[in-house]
Amino acid sequence: MLNRILKEKLLYYLIIGIVFALVPLLGNDYMLHIIILSLIYVILASSLDVLVGYTGALSLGHAAFYAIGAYTTTLLSMSWRLSPWLGLLLGGIFAMAAGLVLGIPCLRLRGPYLAISTLGFGVIIYMLLMNLDWLTRGPLGIPGIPPLPGFGILDFTNRIIYYYFTLILTLLSIFFLRLLTRSRFGIILVAIREDEDAARAIGVNVALYRLLAFMVATFFAGLAGGIRAHYIRYISPDLSALDESIVILSMTLIGGFGTIIGPAIGAFLLTTASETFRFLVEYRLLVYGSLIVFAVRFMPGGIAGTVMRYLEVYVKKSKRGFR
Repeated sequence: MLNRILKEKLLYYLIIGIVFALVPLLGNDYMLHIIILSLIYVILASSLDVLVGYTGALSLGHAAFYAIGAYTTTLLSMSWRLSPWLGLLLGGIFAMAAGLVLGIPCLRLRGPYLAISTLGFGVIIYMLLMNLDWLTRGPLGIPGIPPLPGFGILDFTNRIIYYYFTLILTLLSIFFLRLLTRSRFGIILVAIREDEDAARAIGVNVALYRLLAFMVATFFAGLAGGIRAHYIRYISPDLSALDESIVILSMTLIGGFGTIIGPAIGAFLLTTASETFRFLVEYRLLVYGSLIVFAVRFMPGGIAGTVMRYLEVYVKKSKRGFR
């Protein structure tokens, strides 16, 4: 029975992989654009899940690290003339460094106090980006960001090439995060989430593990910011706005906390829904909010959690039938 379920799971993954590989054959540039944006949000939502879903530490400033990554890679490639590939990596590292600076004093806090501290950090980053005109051009943003340099036939100004690049990077990110959360490190994070005092009582350095989780989450947020910067080729302080952090958190919530795969589903669903209802102008936010309310009311474990719960029921019934 277990082997059959594993085979079915592998089959589902294979089908999903084939579907994503064939997407460019549809020849719809707009759809391809939406999927690329969705893949970037997948990295963002999955990275936030490491912090919120596995340690229970609520962060309302994840978009700030997204913006730090985007501005770092942009400024390094435009002002310092560094390779955008190096800038992409350094964007993630700078975001991780910012996460370290914020994490040391803040991750000893609990509940709403931690949420407010991360919210405040996000506001600080937004105000800095708005007011440091000489560096960030303030509210005007930075246009004309250079694309990633190509290799031979790989031209990253080609949307199809950039799609495959983003897809591969997203899959690698999910694979790494899933591997990390299923390791001893991930088990300790779950123990902290379930009972922080009990984890501390058995010798777990709660502050250290939370800090490490925060650094992992912020690195991937910065990486996602760099990918977006070189794709859209324009950035502005709005990347670090509170509503952007709420969007990322909502994707994680709807997809399912503590699953890594769930936030990926939530990212695709909300990005697609946002674009589908764009014709409603400001009223599309009502649809967006309704999806969140529906998920909280009828799927408290998110989409992934609900599916996993039904699968467990199915397996138990199958075992009874087998007996």
